[in-house]
Amino acid sequence: MRKLSSQSGFAAALLGTVLLLELVAVRIALTADSDFVYLFGRRINIVCAARQRFGVPCPTCGFTRGFVLSVHGRIGEAWKLSPSGPLLAIGTLGMSAILLLMVAFERRRTPEQMDRWKRWVQNGALAYGGLGTLIWVCSWIAVVTRLK
Repeated sequence: MRKLSSQSGFAAALLGTVLLLELVAVRIALTADSDFVYLFGRRINIVCAARQRFGVPCPTCGFTRGFVLSVHGRIGEAWKLSPSGPLLAIGTLGMSAILLLMVAFERRRTPEQMDRWKRWVQNGALAYGGLGTLIWVCSWIAVVTRLK
């Protein structure tokens, strides 16, 4: 009998499940508003060191708040804080769904079909990550240039 971890699709199923559980855990444990993140209702008092020291927000300012707001379904508000938060939340949900779908369809597809699908998923994830990085950098540049 083969071990569970060596079965085809185990890694994809595990990763897809862990990604979904991460989103659920964030939704349960964290809340946010436009100024702070709260862990089980208690405010997390972390202030951007770059903003305090130099008066300029760092590239990740608003990211955590944006991610938490996105997980709670407040995408528009999150996007205004930092587009990278909603992009990560949507990307995480999408990747978990794709991984779980791959596992579900793996038994019905030929190895060649699965290889094509895996390449498509890899290329799509790289393109999404690249676009997300571009949006993240451009949004930070826009924030910094508005300060002057």
